[in-house]
Amino acid sequence: MSLPSRLNPSTFIPHYFGALLISGLLTAFCSSPALSQQPAQAVPRVLFSVDQVDVSVDEFLSVFNKNNYTKKAATREELEEYLGLYVKFKLKVQEAYARGMDTTAKFRREFDNYRDQLAQPYLRDKHTGEELLQEAFQRSRIERRASHIMIRIEENASPADSLASYNKAVEIHKQLLSGADFESLAREKSEDPSAKENRGDLGYFSAFRMIYPFENMAYQTRIGGVSPVFRTQFGYHVLKVTDERPARGEIRVAHLMLLSRNVDSDSLKESARRRIFEIDRRIKAGESFDSLVKQHSEDPSSSGSNGLLPYFGTGRMVPEFENAAYALTANGDISDPIQTAYGWHIMKRVDLKAIPTLEESKADLEAKIARDSRANRNKSTLLAKLKKEYSWNENDAALGQFISTISENSYRDKSWEPPMPGPNDPVLCHFADTVIRQNAFAQYLNENKGAPGSGDFGMYLRNTYREWTDEQLLAYEDAQLERKYPEFRSLVKEYREGILLFDLTDELVWSKAVNDTVGLKAFFEGRREHYRYGARIEGAVYVCRDDSVALAVRKAIKSKKNTSAVLLKSFNASDPLSLRIIGGKLEKQAHEVLSRVEWKKGISDVTLHNGQKVFVQINRLIPPGLKQFSEIRGLVTSDYQQQLEAEWVKSLENKYKVDIRRDVFQSILPR
Repeated sequence: MSLPSRLNPSTFIPHYFGALLISGLLTAFCSSPALSQQPAQAVPRVLFSVDQVDVSVDEFLSVFNKNNYTKKAATREELEEYLGLYVKFKLKVQEAYARGMDTTAKFRREFDNYRDQLAQPYLRDKHTGEELLQEAFQRSRIERRASHIMIRIEENASPADSLASYNKAVEIHKQLLSGADFESLAREKSEDPSAKENRGDLGYFSAFRMIYPFENMAYQTRIGGVSPVFRTQFGYHVLKVTDERPARGEIRVAHLMLLSRNVDSDSLKESARRRIFEIDRRIKAGESFDSLVKQHSEDPSSSGSNGLLPYFGTGRMVPEFENAAYALTANGDISDPIQTAYGWHIMKRVDLKAIPTLEESKADLEAKIARDSRANRNKSTLLAKLKKEYSWNENDAALGQFISTISENSYRDKSWEPPMPGPNDPVLCHFADTVIRQNAFAQYLNENKGAPGSGDFGMYLRNTYREWTDEQLLAYEDAQLERKYPEFRSLVKEYREGILLFDLTDELVWSKAVNDTVGLKAFFEGRREHYRYGARIEGAVYVCRDDSVALAVRKAIKSKKNTSAVLLKSFNASDPLSLRIIGGKLEKQAHEVLSRVEWKKGISDVTLHNGQKVFVQINRLIPPGLKQFSEIRGLVTSDYQQQLEAEWVKSLENKYKVDIRRDVFQSILPR
C-alpha cells in the first residue's frame, strides 16, 4: 500500500516530514552548520513569492539547514535543486489555502493538537527542568532495592479516614524502630496484595520505575535504614532500603529464536521445544552459533545479521529474556534455552555498554520527566515567575466574601446557581491586560461542579479557584508564545503547512490513486512492458542436515507419492532440523543456491551452503513474462501516484505566478 499512514502525535513527528519526503524536500530531520541564516533585519529579504505570498531568505535557509542531512557546506547545485523543491512545496501549500483547507474543523483539531505539543517546552521552567534532569540522571546510574509496607487509603479520603490509616502506619513504624522484623510485619500488616508472596520486597529499581514520591523516599533513605511514614496516591508507606548497586548499563546479545506462542497447538509447542533443545545440543557439541542462527532462527529482523539485536537496558525486554541476558558474564557466553511469551531463545552475549552520559540520555530523560508527576515542580516554579512578569494581583477579600455567599448544601446537591452579574461585579484578580471577575469564577463553578468531599468546604472552593486561575495564567502565556519566541512561531508555521500539504496530497494523489480503479488499470495497460518477471523455475529447494539426508531425500522425491508434507513429516520425525523445503514458482532471489546451479529440468547436484547440504529440483522452466495486474497492484499504485503528483505540480505552475528574485538568491550562494 502506497498511502502513508498518519503518524502518532506522541512521537512528536508531524505529517510535515512525510509530506516533505513525498515532495523530495526532506531526507533527514537534523540541524546543520551548512549555511548560516542572515542576520535579523527589520524587513526580511524576500527570496521568492507564490501568487504574491512572500517567502523570506531566513525561512528558506532555516528549512534547508534543518534538512541538509550531509552536514557539510552546500554546493550551488544543491541550493538550486532545493530552491526548486521548496517552490513546489509552497505551490501546494498555496493551493491548500486557496481551497480553505485551513478552516475546516478536522484541520483545526489536528493542528491544535500538534501546536499544544510544540508549546509544552515553553510552558515549563528551564531552571527547575535542569534540576529535575540532573536528579533523574544521577538516579538512573544507581539501582536501589527496597521493601515496603503500605496502609491503603483513597486519594480523596476524609480527614478521619486518613488519620486512622496514618496512625496504623505510625504504629508499624514504631515497631520497626524497636527492632521488629520488616518481612514479618510486611506479610502481616501490609495492604499491598503482593506482600503475602514477596514480603514487601520490590526488587531493584531506578528513576521512573516507581511513582515520584516513592522514588524520592527510596533515594533519600540510607541503605539499611527505615523511612519515615509518607503518603502517595495509594496510601501511607514505610519503606526499608535493603541494597544499592550500579545500574547494569545496556547489553547487546545475538539470539536464535523459534516461534512458539500460547495460542499454538500442543503439537506445535512440543515441536518448537524439541527443536530448540536439539539446537542447544549442537551448540554445546561445537557447532557454530552463527551458522545455526542462519539455518534455523525464525526472527526475520535479526536472522540475516547472525541474530544480532540492538542494545537494551533494564525494563526494555520481557523479564525472562532480560534476566538471562544479564546473567551472561562475558562476551561470547551462550545461554541455555529460555522460554518467553514469544517463543524459545538461545542468546549469545556480544557487548555490555556503560551507562550513557548525560548528553547521551538527555532527550529520553526529558521526555520521561514531562510525563511524570515530578513535572508538577516545574509547573509551580513557572507560575511563580509568570505572576511576577505579568504583575499578578489578587483581591483576597473579594474572594472570601464571594465564598461566604455560597451555600454548601445547595452546592452539594447541585442546585446552586451563580449570582447574576451586576455593574459592580468585583475583580478577583488581574494580570497583564487580563481581568478576572467574580462572575467568571461563578460560571466556572456552576459548569464544573465537583465533589467537595468531607473536608472544609471553603478550603475546597479556594483550592478550586487557585487551580482555575493558574490555568488561566498558563493559557494567557500560551497565547503569547508566537509573539515572544520567533523560533516557536517558525516551527508552528512549518507544522501548519505540513498538515495542509499532507491532507491535500492525500486527496489529490494518494487516496485518488487507490480509489480510481479505472484510471489505475488504464495506467497499467499503458505501461504493460514495465512490469515483467525474470526467468523462474517451478520446483523446490531442499535444505538438508547432511549428506545422508540429502541422499535419502533425492531418492524419496523420485516417488510422486512423496509430497513436501510427507517428506517433512518423515525426515523430521526424529530430528526437527533435518529437512526444510522451499517450493513453488521461484526466481533466483528465493534462495542463494538458485544462482549457483544450472537451470535445467531435473535434480541438481548437492552443494554446501551455510553448513547444510542443498540441492534443487526443477520441474519446469518458466521464461520471462508479463506480470498480471492482480499480482502487482501495490507497485502499480505507487507508480500511478508518481504520475498524478507530476501532473498536479504542472497544473499548479500554470495556475500560480512564481517570482524568484535571482539577485537575492545569488547573494546566498557559496563563493
